[in-house]
Amino acid sequence: MKATNGNKYPVKSVVKTLTILEHLGRSPNGTSLTEISTKLRLGKSTVHRLLATLRDHDFVWLEPNSYRYILGARILQLSEQLNHQSILIRYGEPILAKLAHATGETCNLGVLDRRSVLYLIMKESKNPFRMSGQVGKRLPAHCTALGKALLTGLTREELSELYGKEKKLETFTDNTVSTVSDLLQHVEKSRHNGYAVDNEEIYPGVSCVATPIRDHSGRVVSAISVSFPKHRVDARTLQQFKSLVLGAGGDLSRQLGCQEPVAAESRR
Repeated sequence: MKATNGNKYPVKSVVKTLTILEHLGRSPNGTSLTEISTKLRLGKSTVHRLLATLRDHDFVWLEPNSYRYILGARILQLSEQLNHQSILIRYGEPILAKLAHATGETCNLGVLDRRSVLYLIMKESKNPFRMSGQVGKRLPAHCTALGKALLTGLTREELSELYGKEKKLETFTDNTVSTVSDLLQHVEKSRHNGYAVDNEEIYPGVSCVATPIRDHSGRVVSAISVSFPKHRVDARTLQQFKSLVLGAGGDLSRQLGCQEPVAAESRR
């Protein structure tokens, strides 16, 4: 496996590990340590160490009877996540474009990555003063509307496990949620309403409304939002934005096979 993207200083152990994973992916019946070592021209001790690490993290399994290595559960999970993201982008692009046209503001689609939001799609407003950014950026989940909408997909126990060791959360403005207990209240309120709000919690003067996206099993897999300068949106327009975001979220969830109706409270 050759280094790509102009990387002049590849980490050799990572390159070797990726090469082993690629080799396992081409071996439908699995392969032994000796076969990997011979085929890839790597020392047995090196292959053994790398495979042991991969096994510890469920990227590789060792079949107990044949002692042959195969790809593990973590690879399957990543494959499922990639499939979700591809579907989200395919179906999400036109829905987000329509939402951005209807609101005239910047609209985003993101997924949860531990305690961060990973932005997959962004449709910028055409207004000269607008929210801007780039696909692939990450922001903290606890102080963004997208993040709080995504966190509604976790149980209280899962949220406590995710944030349990943190006494204080990172703050960006005077409005930022700063404690885990306050975050749990925000998430519960967002779950009840069907949408989440960021009221100048990460950028002064900027607000955001978001709603979760569910797949065919009802699981929260993403969220969409509209972000806007607070001075440009009055109470009536804000209510319209909430309705538009909820409508777009419902459309995308149905595209993903979700049959669950929108909560009565979120229709208000």
